[in-house]
Amino acid sequence: TLPSSGFLKAKMSILPREKVMLDIVVMFHQYSGYDGMIDMPGLVNLMKENFSNFLRGCEKSDTDYLCTAFEKKDENKDKKINYSEFLSLLGDVAIDYHKIMHGAVLCFGGN
Repeated sequence: TLPSSGFLKAKMSILPREKVMLDIVVMFHQYSGYDGMIDMPGLVNLMKENFSNFLRGCEKSDTDYLCTAFEKKDENKDKKINYSEFLSLLGDVAIDYHKIMHGAVLCFGGN
């Protein structure tokens, strides 16, 4: 379910792309802790439960791949990723989806 806010109450209906953005926020909060951060086990669960086809398609379903992604995005090295770091990780995933749609086999943004 989407969170209740003034933005949502003001809208008669939520446009499809707005729903995508709100779903990203909800997904983050489903896997983050009480501190609003995602730890490594939370990221593993999030990725495997929401992006399993991506992980399999890239042959990157192992924990080592996710550990590397986590460490790369954990900019302040506090063993947790905040929402901004999470969006950066999703950006890399989106780049890979785009490359895959165009026939590339590289994974995780090629970075």
